[in-house]
Amino acid sequence: MTESIDPAIPLDTTESVEWSGRPRITTILPAVVIGVLLLVAGIVVSVTRGTPLFLTVVPLGVAIPLWKYFALQGVQYVITDEALYVKRGVLTRSVTQANLETVQNSSFGQDVTGSIFGYGSVTFEIAGGEDLSFRAIEDPRTIRGLVDRAASNDDGLGGDARRESSIPGDLTQWQQIRDEIRAIRSSLEE
Repeated sequence: MTESIDPAIPLDTTESVEWSGRPRITTILPAVVIGVLLLVAGIVVSVTRGTPLFLTVVPLGVAIPLWKYFALQGVQYVITDEALYVKRGVLTRSVTQANLETVQNSSFGQDVTGSIFGYGSVTFEIAGGEDLSFRAIEDPRTIRGLVDRAASNDDGLGGDARRESSIPGDLTQWQQIRDEIRAIRSSLEE
């Protein structure tokens, strides 16, 4: 699922977009229900008591779902081959970026409705920074896997050879160095 990328997201010319998306639109349903309840309550009270409560509640009943909708449309998530981006805001914009090299761990979760309807959230633990979350996205397990594959780095220890390591040597050589250092340490302690 790739859609047009908001110009506020500072993509480098060498980056290729792997995925982009927005929170699922159905997450505004609670706001719509609240808005409808306010409208109905305002109409019932206005008709039965003859008060102008209707004029006060109608704008509020319409504003709540509209606000939630525009807030939801102001969020965009982007995964490139180099970084993760979260853009928030409609009138003012805020973009959070995390290089894939700094992604340490990831997790995904789905509440009851998310499990039923196939959406959830993915949280990425970023080295030296705050966690980054993609909330209410379609198929969070697939998105987590995409980032995990893109962020993997062959350090000779994890067994996943996705990219070349910048660390010289292999696991056996580093184990030999460790053993030598342990031998030197124990000889110094005696």
